[in-house]
Amino acid sequence: MRTFTTVKCLILVLSLFLITSPILAQEEIGGPYENDANTRMLLHFDGDLTNESDFSDDGIGNGDYSFFPTSALATLGSSIYFNNDAVSDSQYVHVPDNDNLDLTGSFTVEGWINVFTFGESGSDHRWVPRLCIKTGDEAFWRPNWWVELWGDNRWFQTGFHTADQNNWPAVTSAANIMTPGEWVHLTFIRDDERKILVQMVHGVDGDGELYMKWFGTMSYANLPVTTPIVTAQDVHMGWAGGGSGDSWLDGFIDEVRISDIVRDFAVPPVITYLSEVGNQNASVTEYPVSAYAFPFHSGGSISSAVLSYSIDDGATWTEMAMTVGSGDTLAASIPQQSTGSIIHYYLTVEDDRGQVSQYPEEGNAPKSFGIYEPNTQILSLDFEQNLTDASPYSQTVDYFAGPFYSDDAMVGTYSYEFPEVEDSAYLSVDSPFLTAEEFALDFWFKFEKDTILPYIRMIIRSASGNHVDQNYYIRTEENGQLSARYQVDPDFEDRTKADVALLSQPGLVEPYKWYNVQFERSDSLAVFKVFDEDGNLLAKDFDDEDIHLNPPRPGVTPLRIGWAGNEWEGIVRKFDGKMDGLQIWNYAALNMDTSGVVVGVEDQKLSDAIPERFALEQNYPNPFNPTTTIKFAIPQTGNVNLAVYDILGRKVRSLVNDVRSAGEYQVTWNGKNDIGANVTSGVYFYRIETVDNVQTMKMMLLR
Repeated sequence: MRTFTTVKCLILVLSLFLITSPILAQEEIGGPYENDANTRMLLHFDGDLTNESDFSDDGIGNGDYSFFPTSALATLGSSIYFNNDAVSDSQYVHVPDNDNLDLTGSFTVEGWINVFTFGESGSDHRWVPRLCIKTGDEAFWRPNWWVELWGDNRWFQTGFHTADQNNWPAVTSAANIMTPGEWVHLTFIRDDERKILVQMVHGVDGDGELYMKWFGTMSYANLPVTTPIVTAQDVHMGWAGGGSGDSWLDGFIDEVRISDIVRDFAVPPVITYLSEVGNQNASVTEYPVSAYAFPFHSGGSISSAVLSYSIDDGATWTEMAMTVGSGDTLAASIPQQSTGSIIHYYLTVEDDRGQVSQYPEEGNAPKSFGIYEPNTQILSLDFEQNLTDASPYSQTVDYFAGPFYSDDAMVGTYSYEFPEVEDSAYLSVDSPFLTAEEFALDFWFKFEKDTILPYIRMIIRSASGNHVDQNYYIRTEENGQLSARYQVDPDFEDRTKADVALLSQPGLVEPYKWYNVQFERSDSLAVFKVFDEDGNLLAKDFDDEDIHLNPPRPGVTPLRIGWAGNEWEGIVRKFDGKMDGLQIWNYAALNMDTSGVVVGVEDQKLSDAIPERFALEQNYPNPFNPTTTIKFAIPQTGNVNLAVYDILGRKVRSLVNDVRSAGEYQVTWNGKNDIGANVTSGVYFYRIETVDNVQTMKMMLLR
């Protein structure tokens, strides 16, 4: 129940007439803050839970919390301490819900936090401790807004959940910004006029002065819905509420303030864009770099913009002044460099108040690109008891656990082994040369485990640091399938697909057998093939529809071999086995085509045993994209007609139309019609006719 006095309501109404500007006069960060017409909540924790704001109620304590003098700044008085080193302590504070605490326009949320102990995974109750959060209704993690720490990376995150519940724009600091036992001041600003989120992390130096420890921004202007979700939950401090079991704070907080305005703190300039320079052909003579930056404070200006680049992995940096153009645009060009060079670069901007920002932010890796020769090999690993890259680029291969080698090999004398007993044995290659619009990938693998789990990414180049977003990968699927996939660049305006996904048939991969995988993309064709150890073609799939309009999404993280860092249903999906002869090119070096590649149907007799009765099974997988398998059994020799029809009863594809002897069969269909064109998503029917039987079943294609 919302408990407001008549006086508070009158003050709220009157205050609306006093707001004359969206940004107040510049003020100091850190407090102690004074209540004003834009303060929706303000708790000093000076020995009690009094809320200075007239727009929300006092805090309500839970558990055996206590107060101590604040060591961050002497002027802050005391702070509140939550002793949550054990989950049974359950100490937190909440402020009852009311409309003023739902932030939907511009706002500022801030406070001090000192984390004593924390968790490093979801199994620990202190994994994601909250400074404060307006908890979600359907789930605590769908809040109106939040300010929190992630213990596994020791970074701070601030953000909001959109009203359509499809996005949660947030600013995440660099890793290791939090130091246990150290006071920091967190500021979260949502500037809804310019659709910008700001996060500032301030520390305290030896002289008791605040300094900027980290600063970052993001734009949410391109989201389909930018308004935050409104919830009927309380504001929580020290815990996320809503039944959360991993968000308890073991430490101090102080001076928590919520404002319905952008506080005009000393905020550095905002950099919303720095161009991603792709790998450059060695013949290119200069590499243009563009950016977009503006001063955060009203009426300000950019006084300088400097592009820094390095060709020796950051040992030395060359600085170039960027030209400031109209509309806050910046431009410069890095001069030509030699083949094989890797160029790292970042931007530094200063405004007329002397505030400085950098992008990528401090603690994050600079952007980079490489200078390459076209039609060259970019990675060559034979694993002959070493991790030497024999390609012209001589890239460094890092190993995590190991290295391990085996004399069970398909190329040379040795292969690389990823033992089952090692939880996180994998290889990593961090190089911009591994990103190419055209590519070819070739390697051998053998699973050394009785059960092969689905969703094991043997090879992956991520496009965001998350295994779900990738430049390309090879992985296992359910039921013993393999898939090769790349995501289409979302910035390519004429794209017609979200990804290109190629599949083998079910039941292909067995443990303790060597297989050779080849995956290739040219400007007109993507092809995936799997061979056995004798070179026999076992599986094949291809896509030739608008491939030139659907280039791969650029990879930005190291190539991982053996493990993508992913789990599913609580089980680590790592590769347990051996690999050999890993080769990657920056063009379609394998020269694969569609010869022998199934364009619509692959038919296989499973058994010569005479079935007792006629049977047509449900296709698998279902729904599917783009390939599915249909099994049937016939008890006597005769003509068999199996075809696919659309929802209007029109024949789409003939799968079988000939005489078959008694036995069990399976047919694979990859979603193409009789002329080889892809059919659209939707419901389809497959119908089988024999001498004595007719049966129809339904399936669904989801592209």
